[in-house]
Amino acid sequence: MKLRARWLALLAVFFVLMVGVGSLPGEANALSDRLGDKLLHLLAYGLMTALCFRALIAKPIARALLSVLVIALLGSIDECLQSLLPYRNASMADWCFDIGAASVVAVLLLWLETPSLSTESHAKN
Repeated sequence: MKLRARWLALLAVFFVLMVGVGSLPGEANALSDRLGDKLLHLLAYGLMTALCFRALIAKPIARALLSVLVIALLGSIDECLQSLLPYRNASMADWCFDIGAASVVAVLLLWLETPSLSTESHAKN
């Protein structure tokens, strides 16, 4: 599998920054209080899915599936790291929400990148 290095680097930098900010005492709670925990997960993991999708060079369906798998892995790493911090807690619900957000974004990107999917739906209407 081939990768686009710039997009992969952006994904890695964003993930490290997200985990880093989330590891600062009080920062994750302050952001969650301001924006809402699930909205933060949707935005962060949705963006990471888009970056991952762009980083992969393969057929669109493979890119979509691999993007969701990578996000599932990154989400599990994030939750495991949170479980090690006394002021954070890991959540299976958050991890499932990460995967759900990744799935929605991956399907949207797949639909946008596969002309036959979008034109077939218009032709049937």
